[in-house]
Amino acid sequence: MSLWLPKQDKRQAQISETEISLLDILRFLKSAWKVIAIFGFIGIALSIAYLASTPKQYEASVQIAMAQIGAANNNNNNPLGVNIEEPALLIWRLSSPTSFTPEVIATCGLQDQANASVSLSKSIKLTLPKGVASVVELKTFGPTPQVAQECALGVFELIKTTQSQIVAPYIEEAKIKLADDEDRLAKAKDLVAKSDKSGSVIGAAYLSIRDEIRYLLDEITSLKNVVSSNQNRSTHMVAPIYANDTPIAPKKWMVLAAGLFGGFFLGLLIALARQMVLKLKSVAGGVL
Repeated sequence: MSLWLPKQDKRQAQISETEISLLDILRFLKSAWKVIAIFGFIGIALSIAYLASTPKQYEASVQIAMAQIGAANNNNNNPLGVNIEEPALLIWRLSSPTSFTPEVIATCGLQDQANASVSLSKSIKLTLPKGVASVVELKTFGPTPQVAQECALGVFELIKTTQSQIVAPYIEEAKIKLADDEDRLAKAKDLVAKSDKSGSVIGAAYLSIRDEIRYLLDEITSLKNVVSSNQNRSTHMVAPIYANDTPIAPKKWMVLAAGLFGGFFLGLLIALARQMVLKLKSVAGGVL
């Protein structure tokens, strides 16, 4: 019993200290609520002033399908062809400020800014949609929905133009090869026609020409597929550009909440500091 009583007294003392602390907190809040409320209103007022002075920002988004080209062989199992430029490479390329032309910069309304190309490369967002290997999602921003939409269109046209420039040498090479194969095919057919008219015995040379004709026909079909795919599978939008009429920044409710709670916290600190100063003065007065 002699050991148990001190422990019980200690617990009761701790409980009483806790109760006193809670009472002190309640008394403090009762005396300081006006200061806290005033600073809370000040925080709200500053938040409203910030919202009124900060320019609104709108977002436009569009999904862009990469330009594709048909493979120049008959063993290709992909009817859609291959990408002229992989989406990941496009994202990396447009992260460089040198990728943007003055026309695109002006379309996005950044022509008057210093280092406008750097700002544009950092402001646009290009991402890879899940499960799609040949599409990128582009997001652009502007002070109005119209500017954001025009910026998205300008960047899309830039992508389309550059991918056309990338594929141009391959298409030109395919056209040259196609013209050569068609000339060879015409000569081979002429030789076969002459052999048929002369009634000569079918020999190794004749069979070789026949095999070459079949080969040239297959290759011409593949090359025509390459050339035609340049027009039919160019860079295009999966859907029209969407520009939201609701601004994405500044976030109204987040700013108001930050102002309110920031004001409350600042008011609480000032009230605590004032109470500490009063206690120090009372202690100093008692000592004197």
